[in-house]
Amino acid sequence: MGIARALVSSEDPNQLVELSYVSKATQDMGLSSLVSLFDFSHKWNQDHELTGVLFYENSHFAQILEGRREDVLFLWDKIQKDQRHKILHRIEFDEIDQRLFPNWALRFYGGDQIARDVPHLTGLLDGLPSHDVELLRIMRSVSKGNQD
Repeated sequence: MGIARALVSSEDPNQLVELSYVSKATQDMGLSSLVSLFDFSHKWNQDHELTGVLFYENSHFAQILEGRREDVLFLWDKIQKDQRHKILHRIEFDEIDQRLFPNWALRFYGGDQIARDVPHLTGLLDGLPSHDVELLRIMRSVSKGNQD
């Protein structure tokens, strides 16, 4: 997809960046908690022009966030302080020239959707750094369906 990536060296708060991470929840989140999280996050992302995708399965989250450096770093700081995470591992943080998910304020994939649409992701949402490259590749692959 030809997205140029650079080392994050600029401090321009308006620079477009991508941040990816995986985490383990302190406890399994029920449907109502996930819906509430999605609703709040989707609105926040829309208000701050953030885009991306969020996966959740078996108490593990994996997410790609795209947006202005200032907004992404603000949200990353909030995620790091969120007591719902007991293990949090940043995969990448890079400057980007264009978004992979320009039409998704937040696309959510839960267990059933993961099994149906991205089955290769199962087993990689464990937070192990040895899975980072493959996890990120599969997470980015869902951008091909970013037209809806």
